[in-house]
Amino acid sequence: MTKQLTIYLKSLLFLILVGLPGLASSVFASTQILTPTKLKSQKGSHSDQSLEVLTQFEQTNSDNDWNTYIEFNPSKKYVGFFTFKLPSNTKAVDLKTLSLELNYLGPTKAEQRWVWHMRNFCTNKLVLVGDNKNASDWLWTKMSFDINNPSCYVNDKGNLKLRYYSNTNKDMSNIDYLVLSYTTNQKPPSNWWQPKPGTSWQWQITGNIDTSFNVDMYDIDLFDTPVATINKLHNDGRIVICYFSAGSWENWRDDANDFPTSVLGKTLDGWEDEKYLDIRDIDSLAPIMEARLDEAVNKGCDGVEPDNIDSYANDSGFRLTYQDQLNYNIWLANAAHKRNLSIGIKNDLGQIADLIHHFDWALNEQCFEYNECELLFPFIQAGKAVFGVEYNRNTNSFCPQANVMEFDWLKKNLDLDAWRVSCR
Repeated sequence: MTKQLTIYLKSLLFLILVGLPGLASSVFASTQILTPTKLKSQKGSHSDQSLEVLTQFEQTNSDNDWNTYIEFNPSKKYVGFFTFKLPSNTKAVDLKTLSLELNYLGPTKAEQRWVWHMRNFCTNKLVLVGDNKNASDWLWTKMSFDINNPSCYVNDKGNLKLRYYSNTNKDMSNIDYLVLSYTTNQKPPSNWWQPKPGTSWQWQITGNIDTSFNVDMYDIDLFDTPVATINKLHNDGRIVICYFSAGSWENWRDDANDFPTSVLGKTLDGWEDEKYLDIRDIDSLAPIMEARLDEAVNKGCDGVEPDNIDSYANDSGFRLTYQDQLNYNIWLANAAHKRNLSIGIKNDLGQIADLIHHFDWALNEQCFEYNECELLFPFIQAGKAVFGVEYNRNTNSFCPQANVMEFDWLKKNLDLDAWRVSCR
């Protein structure tokens, strides 16, 4: 059996096991996040940081940034309640799944047990969700607990109650992140474009845009494309996505002088006119990137394709961490959505699990050549389109797999001119 056939059959088997989109249901569950709106300590106390610190993972290993987590102190014991609230347009009966996700620092269960309960309003009892059984001793530990029968955990006001509890005062504990994630069969409320698998597209970054392709979406350069071309594509019924680099400085762009030299790193391999950006310095980069997003709105773009958003995995000249990249990419997605712009995750395969809920679609280069396409499956299972290209391989070596996987794949030239061959 050839390696190519083996990959093809593995892809087919995976989709049979997990369910091809459209076979199981024509409606896709959409994962959303609830953050706590209130915290009340009934016994013991908690530090006075804002609940906003619980909305992002910011601590790993033995990190100790006091401003990014909340500390819980027992007196004789600790009892505290977190309140969460469903959006007004979501009903309890619509909930399909519910999970508690958190980042914990504290003693192990053998030293002192810290417990999470949820109030079941169907039985009016507290139900055990999980504890610190698998926590490392005073190292930040990411935890996730599934909650069965989720509709029973919402009261008639749309509130959910989580109890945090320890029955001794032996030691304190800290929480850096605490959310409830849930899925429904409802489409998430938004005004921006959210494509499903099977969306046809064209990607052209160089040359005069050939507007003749009968596709659903065009991905074109933000700076170089005239408004008249965007208007023409809209008149033809096309969605227009606008490309810009969010992780590199390009010396030919009109706003190149707006970047402080302190954020410029090493030159990108193979691209002599580009340098990596220090994405940790969001304060410096935010005005520039926001101006680019505003330009996308002003030109009439329906969304954006930000490039080079995986700098942490490259030799950037900066000591960028996984969390630095997450912080920047989530900020970028939120900034786009505030402007009702659709946004796709470009490459950055290693962070898909943490970013899938923030991005509307994915775009990848050469996952078949590098044998890493399975990392994109979560987008398909979430009902989100996966666009991609191969540059060096023949279409018969990747199109059959791409079509089975429900990917929307093209064969393109490396300079991304108008030429294309579509897999479907």
